[in-house]
Amino acid sequence: MGKYILCIDNGLTTTKSVIFTTDGKEIASSLINTVVENYGACAEIDMELQWKNTAYVIKESIKKSNINPSDIVGVGNSGHGAGLYCLDKVNKPVRKAVSSMDARAIKLLEEWDMEGKSSYKSLFQNLWSGQAIPILTWLKRNEPDSYKKIEKIFMVKDWIIYKLTGNAGIEYTDASNSGLLNPITKNTDKEVLKLFGIEEMFDKLPPLRKTTDIAGYVTKEASIETGLNFGTTVTGGVYDVIACALGSGVFDDDKYSLIAGTWNVNTGIREKLVYSAQTMKCSLFVDIDRYIYVESSATSAVNLEWFIDNVLKGIGLFDISNSRLYKIIDEKISQINAEESNIIYMPFLYKSQLSKNMEGSFFGIKAEHNVFNMLRALFEGVAFAHLMHIESLRNAGVVRNKAVLSGGATNSHVWCQIFSDILNMEIITTEASQVGALGTAVCTAIAIGEYNDFKKAIGIMVKDKNHYYPDAKRNEVYMRKYKEFRRVIDMFDKVGG
Repeated sequence: MGKYILCIDNGLTTTKSVIFTTDGKEIASSLINTVVENYGACAEIDMELQWKNTAYVIKESIKKSNINPSDIVGVGNSGHGAGLYCLDKVNKPVRKAVSSMDARAIKLLEEWDMEGKSSYKSLFQNLWSGQAIPILTWLKRNEPDSYKKIEKIFMVKDWIIYKLTGNAGIEYTDASNSGLLNPITKNTDKEVLKLFGIEEMFDKLPPLRKTTDIAGYVTKEASIETGLNFGTTVTGGVYDVIACALGSGVFDDDKYSLIAGTWNVNTGIREKLVYSAQTMKCSLFVDIDRYIYVESSATSAVNLEWFIDNVLKGIGLFDISNSRLYKIIDEKISQINAEESNIIYMPFLYKSQLSKNMEGSFFGIKAEHNVFNMLRALFEGVAFAHLMHIESLRNAGVVRNKAVLSGGATNSHVWCQIFSDILNMEIITTEASQVGALGTAVCTAIAIGEYNDFKKAIGIMVKDKNHYYPDAKRNEVYMRKYKEFRRVIDMFDKVGG
């Protein structure tokens, strides 16, 4: 009889359930696309549908695993950071959840900036539109009836944990990332809410809990819906960026954790708070003693997905699986040397703080170029965007000489080498195909007493796969291209200003 951990990952792209052994071996998984309703600046999620889909993937993963649900000794949960999931007095959703990709509160941020209102002294981060405070303020002004109904404030994983256990809580790392927790006092901060005119929301915040706390136990109702045994232990959860760091084996200050997926996420851990760039976010790390610094934007491997779907497959010419297509792309790009093409790609399909005015675009295409020259430029442009974020981390004193890379880009050996050459550092990948879920499994294993500490759990559960080392000559070529990449951004930003 084995022991297993089931981990839920409520991402903005997919909702997953992954089952692991307690030593980190993946047994089975199931996923379904997360339904995000986008209209104008709004990006919303139906909370009941999100729960229904989560219950579905849990049941499917158990079915695929062929294990007895009684052998699942713990359930962990991670999810997209920030956003807003609210319940009313009878514990029903007040309205659709507002996701972290929502931009309706941008004008509020501009207004607060004009007024000199800043949360930085209390939060060590500047608010952004997908966080709870701007969203709550927007609701107060534009949907007062909804605002008045709010009784509980959650992030996505807190909502799913509530549906599993019936217990309300908000976890430290998620609360901190959402701008609801003071990283100095390590507690919720009513004064910050008061600064933005929503102090009445302080009493709507559930009790704080740690990642390694027991959040509760699966109820009879949730057992029927998910296939989990009644009474199965559910742990406190962790927000996805930290889950990915842990699942990559990053727990100390010796390396960065880089995620090249829908988002371009670059993180480093520090023991002390530091004043950082305007775009940098700081939140409590999983141990509650240290801090994780995050530089991110939606400028990463999502660009390749867009190119494949809208260019290569856009007119129906490719009746081929994505896995086969990735191999072809890797093979063809590997035959093009870094210095053979000067095409510059701007990975700004979505709005990014890296540029005020730049949008997704190719520069320097010539008659001799083909689609693979363009794809190589896309690979390079994404890595350049990561470098811009890493330079911000370095400027704040978060300096590392190697990094663990996760996300879609790790499916390409060529892309991993490009990352190493452009960032001029060792790049490590791990064996886990579901890095965030594995990081959640690490937290869950500690919560249920399987391991005494994070280092021991990571040492057993996380395994390195490949190491890529930078080439000095290629780095020199890439730095010339990077200079041009920055020049084009600066030129467009000045014109737009």
